[in-house]
Amino acid sequence: MNIGVVSLGCAKNQVDLEEILFYLKINGFEVVSDPYLADCIIINTCGFIDSAKKESIDAILDMAKFDKPIIVSGCLATRYLDELKKEMPEVSLFLPLEDYSKIGEKLEELFKDKKFVGKIDPTKRLFISPKLEAYLRISDGCNNFCSFCAIPHIRGRFKSVPFDTLKKEIEDLDENGVRSLTVISQDTSMYGKDINLTLVDLVKEIAKHPNFDFVKLMYLYPDEVTDELISLFKDSNLTPYFDLPVQHFSDHVLRRMARRGSRADIKNLINKFRNEVKDPILRTTVMVGFPGETDEDIDILLSDIQEIGFDHLGCFIYSPEENTPAANFKDQIDEKVKIERYKKVMKLQKKISLRKNKERIGKEYKCLITGYDKNTFSYTGISNIFATDDIDGSLQIFSKEELNVGSLVTIKIVNAFYYDLQAEVVNILRK
Repeated sequence: MNIGVVSLGCAKNQVDLEEILFYLKINGFEVVSDPYLADCIIINTCGFIDSAKKESIDAILDMAKFDKPIIVSGCLATRYLDELKKEMPEVSLFLPLEDYSKIGEKLEELFKDKKFVGKIDPTKRLFISPKLEAYLRISDGCNNFCSFCAIPHIRGRFKSVPFDTLKKEIEDLDENGVRSLTVISQDTSMYGKDINLTLVDLVKEIAKHPNFDFVKLMYLYPDEVTDELISLFKDSNLTPYFDLPVQHFSDHVLRRMARRGSRADIKNLINKFRNEVKDPILRTTVMVGFPGETDEDIDILLSDIQEIGFDHLGCFIYSPEENTPAANFKDQIDEKVKIERYKKVMKLQKKISLRKNKERIGKEYKCLITGYDKNTFSYTGISNIFATDDIDGSLQIFSKEELNVGSLVTIKIVNAFYYDLQAEVVNILRK
């Protein structure tokens, strides 16, 4: 049977889908890109914020037009299961997170003449990332209970993936030719605390695999980043890419968000990373419009964004989420004010991003070639500068010599735009 796939939400959600797709593959399914060729369609949904929920609902309705059985998995199916069953008859089967362990039984409810065997194996995935790239999810759930976030209610309490499971997965990824490894979790820096290990232990294990050209740690919670971890950015194959979602810089807002640490703590950590690690890249996300946020709070946020000069910064507009404390706060911010504050942040970051990109002109970086775009006569690639999720920006690479996917090269930046860069190959390190 052929199965069409729609993947929505975060990279952690994508890993779930890849595990499901591998399970479907060993039970006789083939993934197809054209919904017309599919015998059924699986939509892996996000239910985190309003825009993501809308995107998931729209995707379900769009796929329903093909008149094929629809399976809906992921966070939306988990968070709103009862409501969706009532409101969306278009869906043939809902597969919430808690049902992944009995996926065969659930699928047999839909495909009554088919017998499913085996279970989902966290070390086996059918990758939907581009060739050479893979995510390594090291935990699920979250214990932080930020006052704006519903993730602990959707995915439960924090639970590290067993070290031996990750060790096996890392070995398999290396042997299967993955050369860019992105380590993800809801709270990556907390890895191992529930099983008497640390993230440092895991990074040291990854460092035993020098075939990984890039290893990036995403979603580091500021107060859990240790000096020992920072030292590994200098002494291992960790890419000096520092993803630190700070949410805000005003202590007033941080306290109401139930975030640990203070403005001073965050700035000290960033300074330490910059002082101790060569050519670091800093990425963060912030939120505006949180209940009770004042003009003074926004001034602090803008001032610190200006002072720090993040290489990459994303901004979210606060939206109330069911079953979170912040949704019940009395001092909600008017939507118009939220949008105005969002525009201020992004206008400032746009200037910073252009300045930082212009400063890169003439500098050289290691780059892993991942593809060729015949429309622009340029190659695509992975470097220190951008994460692999395409949010930071894009990199166009021009070469006089033909390159292969998997080539490792040195590039020199020759053109800079607000978020994107152009580069030329100056040396081929590996063909």
